[in-house]
Amino acid sequence: MKIPVVKRFNKKEFEIVFIDLEDVLLMRSYRGEVYYQTREGLYSQISTFEEHERFLVGQGFKKVDRCYVVQMDQVEFFDDVQQRLYFVSQPVNSDSPSAPVSGAHLKSVEKLINNPGSKEGSASVRNDLSGGLSTT
Repeated sequence: MKIPVVKRFNKKEFEIVFIDLEDVLLMRSYRGEVYYQTREGLYSQISTFEEHERFLVGQGFKKVDRCYVVQMDQVEFFDDVQQRLYFVSQPVNSDSPSAPVSGAHLKSVEKLINNPGSKEGSASVRNDLSGGLSTT
């Protein structure tokens, strides 16, 4: 079984790699972080938001705001007035799962929604009478 881990090059540079559990010689904890030692080196468990973001983007997710990474193929409704993505086709109330889209990411999200065949996204969207965009 392979698990995603962090291979750190220095304090700021890292990459997400997969190691096979059969290659793990030992696991240890140090200052609240989990480390895996293999013959090839020492790896840490994914623990920060930046590490999770890099892993998830590699799995097809999209950063839509400073603190939000979204699985775009699960998006069912985009409210272009409130600039929010919803995971239900008709958001009824504030309890509906949603994520804000920041101005920095708005154009790329709109591009994904309007061009479902692009390699970055797969949501197909139609204009909804309520003013938002809804997937079909």
